[in-house]
Amino acid sequence: MALASVSSSQKIALITGSNKGIGYEIARKIGSVKQGDDGENAFVCILGCRNELLGQKAMEKLKAEGMSVDFCKIDLEDKDSITSAAAYIQKTYGGKCDVLVNNAAVCFNDPTLYGKVKHTPFDEQAEITIRTNFFGTLALTEAMLPLLEKSESGRIINIASSAGRLSILPSQERRDAFSSETLELKELQGFMKDFVKAAKDGTHKEQGWPNTGYGVSKVGIIAMSKIFARKYPKMMINTVDPGYCQTDQNDNQGFVPPERGATTPFLLATIDQHFSGVHWYEEQAIVW
Repeated sequence: MALASVSSSQKIALITGSNKGIGYEIARKIGSVKQGDDGENAFVCILGCRNELLGQKAMEKLKAEGMSVDFCKIDLEDKDSITSAAAYIQKTYGGKCDVLVNNAAVCFNDPTLYGKVKHTPFDEQAEITIRTNFFGTLALTEAMLPLLEKSESGRIINIASSAGRLSILPSQERRDAFSSETLELKELQGFMKDFVKAAKDGTHKEQGWPNTGYGVSKVGIIAMSKIFARKYPKMMINTVDPGYCQTDQNDNQGFVPPERGATTPFLLATIDQHFSGVHWYEEQAIVW
């Protein structure tokens, strides 16, 4: 971790998975915002990354562009790293955080991640993906909520995906359950555990689940965001489909530049209007 110089007027933004790809471009856009007559950086951007070396390198690149940047090691599978990061931000930045962008995620687009890892059976994929993308993101969000509540304009932007559209759930019963206005967080956590168990049993299809751990994780993220938006009406809590961006996650096969995918998250982090509980794509609210 490297302490950034911070003034009382600067806002604090934590962006996970930000050493490359969409997360890096989100941090770059937020970090470029200026304020005041002297052109001071409006934000301190904290890069929350699993790989410390890559995170430090990304931080130095952004600093070289004149931005106020810091680094925190955050591994969504390591609760201690989440607790330590939240404590560090609380101690270093006056006990508050203004923006949390949950971008970090794993995705088995290919059983071997395009030859980067050994073949991973679906039941293992499902467990790893739900544990990281849903429960890891939930743990970080809950750890940061006390800091976000102290902000005058606390915002959470959760990066989702078209893979998490509600229609991927074959069962209408499941679609109704996930989109219910009365869905509680504990119930949602139970759904995610049920999917992992069914995937391990090989019964997920007959139980009304799709054959995608990543998709289910993003359905869970969107449902979770809507729950938090209802629970914290003063905050802005939204989800964004960034499009099929060209990143390492898809072996750079995407057709959308990551800086384009970063545009909507950036706007939600910086605009004066209040929107919450909304799912976005290319600066437009869309039906989940």
